[in-house]
Amino acid sequence: MKKLITIVLCALILISFAGCGKAEAPQECIDITNQFIDRFKSKDFEGMYALTNDNYPYMSGLYKEDDALNKALFDAITDNLSVEITGSENFGDTAKVELKISALDTESLLSNIVYQFTNLYKQNPDSYEKMDMDAELEKIVAAQIERTPVNEKDSSIDFIKKDGKWVIESNIGIYDDLSGGFLTYYFNVNIVQNVGGKGTTEQ
Repeated sequence: MKKLITIVLCALILISFAGCGKAEAPQECIDITNQFIDRFKSKDFEGMYALTNDNYPYMSGLYKEDDALNKALFDAITDNLSVEITGSENFGDTAKVELKISALDTESLLSNIVYQFTNLYKQNPDSYEKMDMDAELEKIVAAQIERTPVNEKDSSIDFIKKDGKWVIESNIGIYDDLSGGFLTYYFNVNIVQNVGGKGTTEQ
């Protein structure tokens, strides 16, 4: 009889634990996540920073609306972006919202644009100065955007409580994930230029 009671109690304990899933992040965190993504898609980077803990401008200076090629690049990034919230966790004063991000492979896109443009010069050394290089670059950018795949990646946004309100804990990784590796490419280029003694690329 005692053995039977012990088995029943163990079963009840297991059922109890099985029914206790992880606590989900507050709805406020979900709402802020959607705002953060929407602001990225509309290229409202200042609005994105306002949702974070330290307001650090990771994308500052990279988007130039008055530059046609730069705008075409960012339009391609935001037009091809889709984000799905796949889960969340609440740890008390911190929380996490999990995402599946589908984004243009911007890192390879930029690498291919530079390669194609450089190759154009190598193939036309004698007529280079006579060519309309702006028009040629525009063609290269458009062609490479069409050829660049959209990749899926698991990511997340971390939250902390600040003055009793939830805010995003700034992390360069989420900006890089949403932009398809734009910041990875940008910082790698700067590192190479620094190593080569040529200074940094201005934003």
